[in-house]
Amino acid sequence: GQGFTAVAEQVESLAEQSASAAKEISQIVTTIQTETQEAIETMEKGTTEVVESTRSVEQTKERLANVVEQSAVINNLMQSISQSTISQAESSQQVSQTMQQLAESSQQRSETSREVAENIQNTAQVAKNLEESVEQFKVDK
Repeated sequence: GQGFTAVAEQVESLAEQSASAAKEISQIVTTIQTETQEAIETMEKGTTEVVESTRSVEQTKERLANVVEQSAVINNLMQSISQSTISQAESSQQVSQTMQQLAESSQQRSETSREVAENIQNTAQVAKNLEESVEQFKVDK
């Protein structure tokens, strides 16, 4: 009898220890599951953030490509404007030179006209003088 009681007590103690260990194991498993779920949620959140960041980077890349493209268009327009400005400046210089030549030519014509007018006056004076001289030799009939 006493041996059976001792064995029963030991079995009961082992059963209690076993139940306690099972309860601890259950708590450990629950903790592991909770931490694993939190780790999964964190990883999913991180994955979502990576995907969103990747999309943002792609959008930024597209926008920068658009900016580069627009900059090239603006650069071409600026070069065209610069070339047009140079061409207009050259044309203005040619017009200015032509106007200067016209002014010089006009001045020469004016000078020539003045000289012709002087010569005509001189010729008229000579003609008048000749007429007066001829009057002296006129004979009355």
